[in-house]
Amino acid sequence: MATSTFGNKLVALLVIIAFTFTVSCTTKNVHPFHTTTPQQKIEGIKIGDTVKVTTYSGEGYKFKVERISEEEIEGEGIKLDLADIASIEKVYITGKRVAAAIGIITLLVLMVWLGSNSETEGAGRYSDDGSGK
Repeated sequence: MATSTFGNKLVALLVIIAFTFTVSCTTKNVHPFHTTTPQQKIEGIKIGDTVKVTTYSGEGYKFKVERISEEEIEGEGIKLDLADIASIEKVYITGKRVAAAIGIITLLVLMVWLGSNSETEGAGRYSDDGSGK
């Protein structure tokens, strides 16, 4: 019975660790490019980058850049005039986020494995007559 309690505490600890990884993984590493002229807005952005764009009308878009000109930015079926863009952010995916995702998956697999072992632990026939059989 002590082993089952230990297993439950271990699973609870792993859940807390997984939650911590999840919270840290949701933090985004974005770099805003808030500037005044349309050309300055796209400075540092190139074809293949993933961007988050907010227009002056408040609409938000996220897409992978396929074409950039002096007047427009385009990608994944979205075409926006640079003059209509209030802000544009280049989104980076870091190695830390990938490592956190791998850690979460590993912990979830471990929790499932421990959970399945704790349910079957000690299963079987026993006798109450004190003989230990």
